[in-house]
Amino acid sequence: MWSERVLGLVSLAIAILWVAGVAKFRNHELQPSEWLILIAGGFALHILAQRTWHRRPLPALPEGARAMHLAALIASIIAAMACVVGGILELVAQNYLPSELPWGLRMLWHAACAFGASYCMFLQRLLRVLPA
Repeated sequence: MWSERVLGLVSLAIAILWVAGVAKFRNHELQPSEWLILIAGGFALHILAQRTWHRRPLPALPEGARAMHLAALIASIIAAMACVVGGILELVAQNYLPSELPWGLRMLWHAACAFGASYCMFLQRLLRVLPA
């Protein structure tokens, strides 16, 4: 189904933009060769993840579970963890590579990217077994 492929590519695009955003925080403009390496590496990891991700069966899910709600719940948990871990890493990185962007905005970037990428990944996986 074409929507499953689109969800996979959207999560990949969000992950690539996440890395590009972090580089931008540190006032580093990615050169075309760096963009190419980032995209090629992202696609390679995407292909490896798809091969292992889809082989594992899903555990038994609750009766009446909806794919979008479950994906949003999982993505919210991952976003909260990314916000905390990203905030700590941003505090440490500020000492070595200062950024002019406010710390809270950088934390929000990590949380938003983590939510978007994980929501698309889990929704893609759950749509195969649950109704939307």
